[in-house]
Amino acid sequence: MSENIKFIVVEVNKLLEKNYNLIGFSALNPEDLLQILSDVLIKIQQQDAPKIDIKTETPEQSSVRILSALRILKYQPNSDPATFRQGIVRGDTETIYAILTWLLTHKDIVRQRAYLARFLVKIEIPSDYLGDPEIAALYEQYSNMVNQFKAIHKEREIGKKNFEIAAEFTEDLKAMEKEKEAVLLRIEKMKVKAQPALHLLDAARALRMEKDRERDLALQKEQESKIMSGLQISFQGIERELQTLKRTSEEITPQTLIQHLTDEVTVQTAIMKEKLAYEIEMKKKRIAALMSVRGYSYLGQDQITTLRNKLDLITKEIQGLVETKITKTDNDKMEPFRQQATTISNMKRNVLERLENTNDRLKESQAKLEEKREQSKIFMEEMAPKGEDLKKYVAHLKIKSVSYKRYRAELTALKAEIGVLQRTAVILKAQAGLIDQGNKNLDLGKQSIPDNYTPANAFSTNVQLSKMISALRVKLLPLLNEAQALRQQSRDVKERYRKANTVQSTLETVIGSPTGNIIFEINQLKEKIAKDKEEKRRLEEALLKMKNLEQRIQKEMDASSSSDNTRSLKDELSDSIAVEEEIMKNLKLQKENLEKDADKNEKQTQQWNQIAAVFTCKIQYAEDSKHNDGIVVRRGGAETLVLQ
Repeated sequence: MSENIKFIVVEVNKLLEKNYNLIGFSALNPEDLLQILSDVLIKIQQQDAPKIDIKTETPEQSSVRILSALRILKYQPNSDPATFRQGIVRGDTETIYAILTWLLTHKDIVRQRAYLARFLVKIEIPSDYLGDPEIAALYEQYSNMVNQFKAIHKEREIGKKNFEIAAEFTEDLKAMEKEKEAVLLRIEKMKVKAQPALHLLDAARALRMEKDRERDLALQKEQESKIMSGLQISFQGIERELQTLKRTSEEITPQTLIQHLTDEVTVQTAIMKEKLAYEIEMKKKRIAALMSVRGYSYLGQDQITTLRNKLDLITKEIQGLVETKITKTDNDKMEPFRQQATTISNMKRNVLERLENTNDRLKESQAKLEEKREQSKIFMEEMAPKGEDLKKYVAHLKIKSVSYKRYRAELTALKAEIGVLQRTAVILKAQAGLIDQGNKNLDLGKQSIPDNYTPANAFSTNVQLSKMISALRVKLLPLLNEAQALRQQSRDVKERYRKANTVQSTLETVIGSPTGNIIFEINQLKEKIAKDKEEKRRLEEALLKMKNLEQRIQKEMDASSSSDNTRSLKDELSDSIAVEEEIMKNLKLQKENLEKDADKNEKQTQQWNQIAAVFTCKIQYAEDSKHNDGIVVRRGGAETLVLQ
């Protein structure tokens, strides 16, 4: 609440040119608050009427005037209308503060509403007066002028918005011009940079063609390898079948065939005599039972009960007979053999049944095997073409591969073009919408609403501005189209530069590795050549020395053969060797003498070191005595101790 009061005090002082403070404003009575509210409403409505004193009006008049003004300004109270009206009449603090806060917070909106209310709120004329033709005509003219004011005001607001939008578009155009200049500079730089590397594009194109060819060859190789693998599989199957037939032909002899046929005849005879006879007998019994069942009439519940009782009696009789037979045959020695014969016959019958089932499964498996073989033969014949068919098939595959690549490239290009066109369409639609809404132009940013603007000439001014905007829009369209074309050109150049840069980097990488190896080898060879040159120079010097020595030896040999008194090289060398040997002997003697004297000198040095240590100790002791006892003074052969 205190914040609202501070805000109200500050705004009221600015609006009414007062000097209220927070305490004084809070201490105002209801009548003064109503006076301030009335003054604020008059000031906001910008009425030329003089200040109205609340004291000269009745409370009803003041409340009606304030409520009418608030209704025009579309104020919505927080309480019900009756309470709100009573609060204004009484000058309630909370009600007045709420109204002032809303008015001062929405000052611009309230002023615009007050301005429009002066022209749009129609004067209420009683219906009795409207019966007069002159008054009716004037009222009709008044209504038309109100409608005309609405239209002019709407156009004026649109013009203001268009002016703001045009200013924004002008800034955008300036930014686009700067961007255009920057793009042109970058394009020129890219052209200069890309000029030396145009030959790389040809190399990249050739490389791409070789890669496509390599990919085609790899695809063809893969297809042919698949065909070869299929042929190999079929060949292996045929070889296995051939080996099986060979083994079968080797194993089959007349004796084995006769033996197989004999066994088969024996088995079939046993089946015919035992199994088939048993099955026929069982079928006959079943047929007889079914015939007897068919001969019976409908059985009721009583008859079924009677038959069940008879069946129970017969079962008991059978059981009794079996027990009697068992008791009678306890001493019969043939009974075990009969049981064994029965068991053997049952086993034989079971074996024959299993044999028959096995034969049926074997026949079924053989039929399936033959069917699979036929299918595999058909499949291999269709899969593995031979001779001319294989060549035609490979040629057809090549044509299909080339067509597929061409169609794929066309599809990729069309997709890229569709994307560019869609993006261009979106940009053009957005720009067209902005142009239609804003009526932008280059010089409109410098214009403003004329000073002599009045509601009377507003319509003509708006028409003139609309014509100017349309003309400038026509001038602006070529610039926008040119900017769009330059942007597209810039994107194309960027894409080309990126591709060229990628190709150049790839080629530099491909070429750089061998070049580095070659440079390394060249450096190694240079170092080796330098070492060889140094070795050659050293060898030449040694060779030169050897030649000089050889020449001297030759001269010496010539001199020795002739009777010349000059000294030979041999004599000189002998003399020098003798001198060196004499020097070596002297040095050895000196070394021996030094070794002998070293022991003596070492002992002498130790003695002198010991004497020096003794004197050092004495001197140190004397110094200590001076500090501790005093000073010793020697005079005339006598020593005197001076204490300190």
